[in-house]
Amino acid sequence: MSKVTKEPLFTEEAENFIIDCMVIQGYETLYPNNPFAEIEKVIPEYKAKRIRQRWVDKLKPGLNRNPLNKEEKEFVVQWIKKNLGSNDEIKWKDLISEMEEEFHTLRPDNIPKNYWYTLKRKLLSKISHNEELTPLQILSLLSPNPQLTG
Repeated sequence: MSKVTKEPLFTEEAENFIIDCMVIQGYETLYPNNPFAEIEKVIPEYKAKRIRQRWVDKLKPGLNRNPLNKEEKEFVVQWIKKNLGSNDEIKWKDLISEMEEEFHTLRPDNIPKNYWYTLKRKLLSKISHNEELTPLQILSLLSPNPQLTG
């Protein structure tokens, strides 16, 4: 049986340190390859991947955490339809960047992801047979049924 280790929750002090490093000290400019690895060196109880996730989902200034509006939902569906990679890979970072450029608002990674996977689950539940669909097949179902994207 594998041992499950629970990583520590972020403290206010740790969050303030991350904000200080990223905003005031400019770690994104100082360490463009991976500023979060530099932060991990100072607060090693948090892995760089978790620090990055906390930054992009909660701490980054200007994050818009409101639900997606209709235009953003349509953008997500059309972007995935146009950019779906081999093996049905979705490059979420690229989608987030293009959404920021298109709508001039910064979104946490999870908002479009949660929208997409919820939409996918709803569509799959509407299909009466148990056939497994690829994301591309799901996208093809969206075009004739725009009311499903709401």
